[in-house]
Amino acid sequence: MSMIMDRRSLRLLHAFAFLMLLLHLNPALGFISGVGDANVRCIERERQALLEFKKGLVDGYDILSSWGSQDQKKNCCKWKGVHCSKHTGHVLELDLRGDSEKTQPLRGKLSSSLLELHHLSSLDLSYNDFNMSKIPEFLGSFNNLKHLYLLEAEFGGTIPYELGNLSHLESIDLSANNFNNVANLQWLSHLSSLKELVLNSINLSEAYDWADVVNRLPYLTSLSLSSCDLPPIVPSTHTHFNYSKSLTAVDLSDNHQNSSIFGWLLNFNTSLVEINLSSNQLKGSIPDALGKMNSLDSLNFDKNQLEGSIPKSFGNICTLSSLSLSNNRLSGQLVEFINILSGCAKNSLEMLDLSLNQITGSLPDFSTFSSLKEIYVGTNNITGTVPKDIGNLHQLEVFDVSNNSMHGVVTEVHLSNLSNLWSLDLSLNSLALQLNKEWVPPFQLRVMYLSSCKLGPRFPSWLQTQWNISILDISNTGISDKIPKWFVELPPTLQYLDVSFNQLEGQLSPFVFPPKMTLLSIAENLFSGTISSVCKITGGVLNFLDLSGNLLSGEIPDCFMHWRKLVILDLSGNNLSGKIPTSLGSLSQLRTLSLRNNSFSGDLHLSMKNCSLLKFVDLGNNGFSGQVPAWIGEGLPVLNILILSSNKLSGSIPFELCWLKYLRILDLSLNDISGNIPQCFNNFTAMAQKGDFFTGIIGSNYTDSYAYDIEDVEEYVDDATVVMKGRELEYGKYLGLLKLINLAHNNLTGKLPSEILSLLELVVLNISKNNLIGEIPQMIGQLTQLESLDMSRNRFSGEIPSSMSELHFLSYLDLSFNNLSGRIPLGTQLQSFDANDFIGNWALCGLPLPQKCLGEETPNQSDQPIDRDGNEDNEADGDKFEKWFYFGAGVGFVASFGGICVPLLKSSWRDDYFLLLDNMKDWLYSTKLVMCMARLWRKFPSHG
Repeated sequence: MSMIMDRRSLRLLHAFAFLMLLLHLNPALGFISGVGDANVRCIERERQALLEFKKGLVDGYDILSSWGSQDQKKNCCKWKGVHCSKHTGHVLELDLRGDSEKTQPLRGKLSSSLLELHHLSSLDLSYNDFNMSKIPEFLGSFNNLKHLYLLEAEFGGTIPYELGNLSHLESIDLSANNFNNVANLQWLSHLSSLKELVLNSINLSEAYDWADVVNRLPYLTSLSLSSCDLPPIVPSTHTHFNYSKSLTAVDLSDNHQNSSIFGWLLNFNTSLVEINLSSNQLKGSIPDALGKMNSLDSLNFDKNQLEGSIPKSFGNICTLSSLSLSNNRLSGQLVEFINILSGCAKNSLEMLDLSLNQITGSLPDFSTFSSLKEIYVGTNNITGTVPKDIGNLHQLEVFDVSNNSMHGVVTEVHLSNLSNLWSLDLSLNSLALQLNKEWVPPFQLRVMYLSSCKLGPRFPSWLQTQWNISILDISNTGISDKIPKWFVELPPTLQYLDVSFNQLEGQLSPFVFPPKMTLLSIAENLFSGTISSVCKITGGVLNFLDLSGNLLSGEIPDCFMHWRKLVILDLSGNNLSGKIPTSLGSLSQLRTLSLRNNSFSGDLHLSMKNCSLLKFVDLGNNGFSGQVPAWIGEGLPVLNILILSSNKLSGSIPFELCWLKYLRILDLSLNDISGNIPQCFNNFTAMAQKGDFFTGIIGSNYTDSYAYDIEDVEEYVDDATVVMKGRELEYGKYLGLLKLINLAHNNLTGKLPSEILSLLELVVLNISKNNLIGEIPQMIGQLTQLESLDMSRNRFSGEIPSSMSELHFLSYLDLSFNNLSGRIPLGTQLQSFDANDFIGNWALCGLPLPQKCLGEETPNQSDQPIDRDGNEDNEADGDKFEKWFYFGAGVGFVASFGGICVPLLKSSWRDDYFLLLDNMKDWLYSTKLVMCMARLWRKFPSHG
């Protein structure tokens, strides 16, 4: 018995010794996190190494304040971000990840003193700022390192090959750094233990070996190479590898992959669970073979160019829970898509996104999809009504049928069973919500888009039950009502509110706006009172503020300093007055500023120069005074549109405006500006180049994510009211095609600079009602894109240049009341205008004026009627003209009737046609009026 006990004791002793040995060899079996075991102290040499590491960092936010403090200085295991073994005290993890939202990083460089941390298994320095320094090569010497995270840490240079020595590394994330173009990824092929590889937002455009390297990683389970400019896979490069059966997740979104990638993916058909190929260059149909991936859970092919329908095999993927095919070219009947997925996939499918395609048909019955939580079919060609069976989807959380051609009524029957619904988007349809006044919804919506649906005329009372709402858009919904008292105290969760284009009445001042709103639009309503309540939005995230088209009054409160992320500010069309607060200069991210049609006064303050990203400025129709500021040209380098018309500005046009090379529209009309037109206007190079459609304030390089939903800011289009062809016209998305200079109604003197003639894409030039002299430049005909030219009421002299007859797009011309002389150049263009466009030039002759030029053939005296004073009466000529015109018009009507009726069937042609008729009517009316006035002039001549 004693021998047995001794053996048992010996075994226990051996087991205990073996356990201690394991703990010594593998300290990762236990570690101290934060406070840990008070009896275990960190290793002194490791403590000193960490203090040396700290010396190389700039810690402006005292993130490392606990390092070396008096009460803890001897135990580094209690320092922030340091995790030690519970048993040995060795540092196992160093987690100094910064805060990506608050932007409070450590700065500096990495010290090689870290090499003293021999047992380090995890290093995370993400979201810090290492000032474009290179990743130290010594990081490749951490033999025990398993996890390396350097995400968005401002590293630069090249990726060191030494990282390939980390043979125990299981996960690595180097995303969003500023490395030089990576020629290859061969260093990765040595990481034989790697399971997770993340290199998002790194330039890999030259890394043609990426697929070969991935094929050599036998234990890789997750691959993420999003936004890497990744070259398309070459089919021949992946034919001789034994592919890993462990790869479960692939994210190659936002690259240049074409349909060859499908062949590579099929090599992992038994293991892949998640595939993300959104924003690539996939074309043609979706391969049927993808349906053989019997483990597939999530498939995302958004933003490609895929065509046709979905493969029938997809209905047999019994594990498929998420299918996202948004923004492609898919076509066919929606019911066909649903029938295909009605195999075993109907039991697993939770999310279906077919939005932004070309799918037709009515909304089918989804009720057999018992697990369905999210439906997105917006922006297609779907018709019909919302089926009542939608209420049977008890799990439904998101329902989006926006921007289709649906009609009919939505009632409580559709919505009463959807207790899990949190996002509802019925916008941009012809749907009417007829919900009982006392109805209490079973859901709490966080997102609600009902724009262009019929909600009115009363304000929907059921909205007061939705106290978790974050996004509320009820714009253009036919509400004509006073704002109820319960609505002025908005839910604290609200971040996005759009009630524009209704007939809402009420004071704005009682509103309690949540401090963290990102978007507020109450445009085109009947709101009144001051706007002081918007100053309650103090959270610093507001990026869109549109209060235009109301009855708001008073001065602008000085609270712009709270809105440093504001991108769009539109206060136009109100009764606001006073001076612009200097805090407007705090808006360093502002792209659009519209204060048009108010009663603002004072100078344009220098602080606005700080809004250096402004692209659109419309301050027209106010009472601003002083000179046109030179700082506009100095401080707003990307300005596209500048409208300062109808103010009280004086002085001369500063030459600094010529620095605005992106300027497309310059309107300084209806002011008191004097001096010469600067000769440097030829620096407006955007007016010499063909322009694209104006997409508002967001350019192609706009990457800031200020908006709650940045697409709402991207889709915003600036509107500008400009004088063109003698009338005020409002331009929206076509603003970029308009190149305009309007200097009318000022006191400008001197000659028209010939440098303006280099602006070859100029569409509108209006310099009327000034004191300009000299001749019209001879080469004005090279402005071939001109559609509207107004030089009237100046003191231009000399002949009309013959090149003007070459302005074939010119549809509005006014040269009246100048000192022009000679013959109007012959050609189909100038003779098509009215005589009124040339009157007031007493030495001008030729058609369309009645005055004939010397040497022209005149009728016999006997053919001219003589009035009682012995003067020739041209009334007979007028009568002949009228008879000829009406005869010709009749023949033209018969000949062209058939050719006109067919184009009228198409709406866009029909609109252009009636615009043409409207212009012809104006021309005929003015022609007739001139003839009548000429007769009266002859019959009742002036006598002294």
